Amino acid sequence: MLLCSVCNVAYAQMDEVVDWTVKMNDEGTAIEFTATMDTDWVIYSQHTDPEGPIPLEFEFTEVTGTELIGTVEELTTPITVMSEMFEVEVIKFKKEAAFIQKLKADAKMETIKGTITYMTCDSKRCLPPKTIEFQLPQ
Repeated sequence: MLLCSVCNVAYAQMDEVVDWTVKMNDEGTAIEFTATMDTDWVIYSQHTDPEGPIPLEFEFTEVTGTELIGTVEELTTPITVMSEMFEVEVIKFKKEAAFIQKLKADAKMETIKGTITYMTCDSKRCLPPKTIEFQLPQ
């Protein structure tokens, strides 16, 4: 029984290798998303080959009091490499990645809810895709 408890703790710690922050910018004209990855871990771009790892996905489930302008933009320059693990070219981010979703500038945002789905890997293994929820204001 002790062995199972240790396994659960190790898996729980392993599952937290990416930390997300979601906030409104100071002008109220954009949502800023930042992913911070533990050393040697990566997440994959929205634009990576779907034959490889699960691409990053931002989904907005409720938007009231404003409207979204375009799609979520990647502000951090990604790394493009051929992946031995997936046997395709992948587009990924290491250490930290920033993203932005622009909003209608003259609107009074009431509520924005959504999810972020991502996959994270190191050089030896990948964790199952994970979906987290966000809401603004928090």
